[in-house]
Amino acid sequence: MKKVKFLIIFIFGSFNLCFGAEESITITTYYPSPYGSYNELATNKLAVGDTNGNGTLDAADQPNRNGDIRLKAQTGDPATWPAGAQGQIAYSSLNNSLYYYNGSTWSASGGGGFSYTYYCFSSTTYGAPVCTNAGGSQGYCPSGYTQKLALGSWGCCSGSFSPPGCSCGAGFAGCSFGSNALGYAYVCSQ
Repeated sequence: MKKVKFLIIFIFGSFNLCFGAEESITITTYYPSPYGSYNELATNKLAVGDTNGNGTLDAADQPNRNGDIRLKAQTGDPATWPAGAQGQIAYSSLNNSLYYYNGSTWSASGGGGFSYTYYCFSSTTYGAPVCTNAGGSQGYCPSGYTQKLALGSWGCCSGSFSPPGCSCGAGFAGCSFGSNALGYAYVCSQ
């Protein structure tokens, strides 16, 4: 009788252990994870997008120093980029500048914006863009920019490039396009 009683207790105890006990599973993900939302993420380096343009996301996209972030460069004029989400940042390969979306436009970071020399052509004969005065503070600059200075004409002089404000004596003689000034240059700022 003791053997039967022991066997019954053992069988019911085994069922309790096999089927009655609770289990818990903990899953931990580690970066890089292909997808996921994180409350916290710590990393030494961070690359966003295919920063080196080789068609794959790999270690070659990473910045070369700890503590750095490397963004894929965006092409085109930031004034023509599609609207972003407020607080979104992007790097412009055209202007070599970091931009942020303020809720209505893309703006150069740093508060003061940036300036660059804008070259345009005197007519469609030579190419685009053609110098067009938009009026007001924009002047001859692209949309979203303010004209700060007019630097003068540019072209070629005896077969070589003549930057704005330079002179070849008697105009731009010897220009391969058959004209004196090919266009004009302006300092445009944001």
